[in-house]
Amino acid sequence: MSFISFPLRLHNGFLRRTSEAEAVMGLLRQMAATPGGSWPGSANFGVRDIFEKARTQAEAQREAMERMNHALIDIGITAYRVESIAKEASSSQDINSYLVTIVSTVDLSRTYSIALTS
Repeated sequence: MSFISFPLRLHNGFLRRTSEAEAVMGLLRQMAATPGGSWPGSANFGVRDIFEKARTQAEAQREAMERMNHALIDIGITAYRVESIAKEASSSQDINSYLVTIVSTVDLSRTYSIALTS
């Protein structure tokens, strides 16, 4: 199976291809920048609103992880799931940074991480 890069990019007139894990992580980056419920393709797509309230609500990270996993299933991506979201230390009070870790559901030893900011 072939995957395309997010955001969509052209290379020699064709959509740029990427690895499966890179495509999923790019999609998660898009989810983090999108407000929940704003994409008709999946009511679960978008967690920007959850990350914004994470400063005051301890359960927000778990809620974001659950919504991301539901969105992946909604759009047919079952080979990966979000395993954890951990808040990272930040030098600025205005910017929150999170480390999102995904795991392959086919090979549990394959994990990947991406840093997201809100």
